[in-house]
Amino acid sequence: MPRTDRYRWELARGQITAFGESKTLREWAADERCAITREALRTRLALGWKPADAITTPRHDKPDLTYTHAGRTLSLRGWAEQSGIKYHTLYSRLHRSGMTFVEALEKGSDGPHFNLPVTAFGETRLLSHWAVDPRAGCAYATIRRRLAQGWYPEQAISEEPQQRSTLGAGVPYQAFGLSMGLEDWARHTQIPAGHLRYQISQHDLPLEAALTSLGWTPHAEVRAEHELIRITAADLRPGDHILGTENAGTDRQILTVRRAPDALQSGPAPRRAARAERVSTTSSATTPPRPPSGRTPPARR
Repeated sequence: MPRTDRYRWELARGQITAFGESKTLREWAADERCAITREALRTRLALGWKPADAITTPRHDKPDLTYTHAGRTLSLRGWAEQSGIKYHTLYSRLHRSGMTFVEALEKGSDGPHFNLPVTAFGETRLLSHWAVDPRAGCAYATIRRRLAQGWYPEQAISEEPQQRSTLGAGVPYQAFGLSMGLEDWARHTQIPAGHLRYQISQHDLPLEAALTSLGWTPHAEVRAEHELIRITAADLRPGDHILGTENAGTDRQILTVRRAPDALQSGPAPRRAARAERVSTTSSATTPPRPPSGRTPPARR
């Protein structure tokens, strides 16, 4: 049975005083200084946090989960990708079993079907061990795919991909005082990782500039009520943040944009919707109504 005695929910009720102001929980959650959701704020207050700290501390304000091994520094998720060991397996070994990082890697993947022995450079080791060896030029999945295609083991392990990108490899990216892998940044900001990769690689931006260009800052976190919609360039409105584009035929592009809820409910209707409304009105005015099903219309005299 879960413990509930450590929560004092009465601390989250009524007027809450911070920064010389008194507001309700709902009002503080809507305040621009609040860095978390209302439920998270309620829980922090019930746990005894000082109101000012509970309101302004970002949810992911925690130590960097980065590790250095064999001259390579990656986030824990990046090491999971590099070694072929599941992220939750590595995390459990480090934080529940008390293993060192080297011990967690040397144990390899769980299950005998994942422990593939490979002979290269005059020695036989598990594939997950080769993937974190200093001579490895690519990740576990790439080495395994190459071996299945008939590559020589030494070449499969050491040759770097022709198009190497660190955007999805768990290399930590620093922005606004935090350091995380790109996938973790995507979860933190609620911006799809593909959009972050596009901004960084296509426009040669550092992560902080990419996040700012997409409308995200730590003090104005992207809320769930901001809608992602697909429109044409003709339907753009002031305040829309373009996240991505795709070709949809000759000289026509579809844009993925983030639009605030007040913009969704106000402003001029998109041109396409207006045309559809006019067509519907015209057709209803010129076309006689159909008779009810199962009845024959009376004959004209």
